[in-house]
Amino acid sequence: MKKFRRKEIKKPKKILPPMHELGVEDIICYADTDLFNCLQANIEKTRGLLNNTDDIAIRYFDISTSPVLKGAIIYIKDLVDTDIIQTSILTPLTLGLLKLPMEERCNLFYDIDLLINGVLVNADINTLKNSPLIVEALLAGNSILLFNGHPLAVSVNTLTEAERKYADPKTEKVIKGPQQGFVENIDVNISILRKKLKSQHFVVKDHVIGRESKSKISIIYLSSIADQGNVDELFQRLADIDIDGFVSSQYIEELVTDEPTKIFSTIFSTERPDRVEAMLLEGRIAILCDGSPFCLVVPSIITDFFISSESYYTSYYLANFNRLLSYFGALVVMFLPATYVAVTTFHQEVLPTKLALTIAGTRAGVPFPAFIEALIMEIAFEALREAGTLLPTHIGQTISIVGALIIGQAAVEAGLVSPAVVIIVATTAIFSFTIPYSNFSNGLRLTRFFNMTLASILGIYGIITAALLIALNLISMRSFGVPFMIPFAPFSLQEMKDWVLRFPQWAITKRSQHITKRNLIRKSNQLKPKPPQS
Repeated sequence: MKKFRRKEIKKPKKILPPMHELGVEDIICYADTDLFNCLQANIEKTRGLLNNTDDIAIRYFDISTSPVLKGAIIYIKDLVDTDIIQTSILTPLTLGLLKLPMEERCNLFYDIDLLINGVLVNADINTLKNSPLIVEALLAGNSILLFNGHPLAVSVNTLTEAERKYADPKTEKVIKGPQQGFVENIDVNISILRKKLKSQHFVVKDHVIGRESKSKISIIYLSSIADQGNVDELFQRLADIDIDGFVSSQYIEELVTDEPTKIFSTIFSTERPDRVEAMLLEGRIAILCDGSPFCLVVPSIITDFFISSESYYTSYYLANFNRLLSYFGALVVMFLPATYVAVTTFHQEVLPTKLALTIAGTRAGVPFPAFIEALIMEIAFEALREAGTLLPTHIGQTISIVGALIIGQAAVEAGLVSPAVVIIVATTAIFSFTIPYSNFSNGLRLTRFFNMTLASILGIYGIITAALLIALNLISMRSFGVPFMIPFAPFSLQEMKDWVLRFPQWAITKRSQHITKRNLIRKSNQLKPKPPQS
């Protein structure tokens, strides 16, 4: 921001010349305020305090006094009602004054208090004389009026009416938490986040992608927490995109990811504003795309996909149980069908005798090997899952449930598969739903076919080989340079407090130094509640 020379004086002696005639030597900052008498100087200072975020709007206009007084109005676009600005501010100050006699308009030029109190028709007006109050008013949804030659600001309440413009989350349901989700309108989504994080460090940077579509995306981060290296890297990757247009946020995800050929996603996607708010406070960067109700967050790590928003609205004992259930569910999805194939094909001796005889008896009339038997049922279930997704809701649920029961029962009665494999496939399907985010569980579902193939060839050694290959693949992955397997590799006991298990809030005091290198202290370490002392 341009530096202005400050002169300390107690009282202005005269009205300064118009803005275009005002030189640097004429710019004054008075003793009782940190504002200047220069309109442009105050605007630049305010923008600087808000980190030059792109969702700040500035409207210059001429106030119809005599002589004409230069003015400007500053507001955050996604928080205000522009109709209120037009009717209660701009119209009275421009067209409304033309109806007054010339002598009265001359008095208004010199008496700014009379101009504010006598002309503006808004019921909630306050005069401000320092920058922190201006920033606070802007973040609260007010508009700020500035006048050339006057070291003060006027706050006018123009907050948009509370409307339920958001959608109910479809894929991330919670019981006790807010029932609020993003919509396809990017301005509404920014407004939701703005109202949750009333910080002057909240930065919005707009970017346009698509030679034909000219689609708008917004990069959002907290400048006091986010790592500037990650921010610069994201801007560089977005600048390198050359595409006709994109339909959904998935396009952006595939074009900026570190690992474009891996089956596991390294960019987190969510439709919940509260989840994005929490991740911004960790030092992450959010990407909103116009036309998409999902927000992308970078960098992301593996535990993000196992943390449900519900865990922060319930007891941490229950939250930890549910998280451990999700981790166990991931292992079941990947390895349970493969274990069945390996045991029934090569390692029957590991089963108790009665169980081995029971499984052998049920498979006596099955014409297929265990691998083909399990493969048929897994593919049939995936087909039913896909059909249930594509069909209308009231029909899809019926098809999924009834179709699975009928096909499973008919296949067993026809002797094509054994009852044991139906139980294995059903158990795998149930545990796949314990993983909160489908964009990661989908990758796990694909790995089980690879694991089953190796198990049918090498038995238990095939499962071990598959596990090592998957582990090596995950450990090698990065999300904007951040190791994807944090806090497991590299191991960090401190970061497990929130990312693996959910410790009480008073025990989570630091941010991850892998995500950001600045402002690592989240809260005081003296917040543990104590009973009152007698």
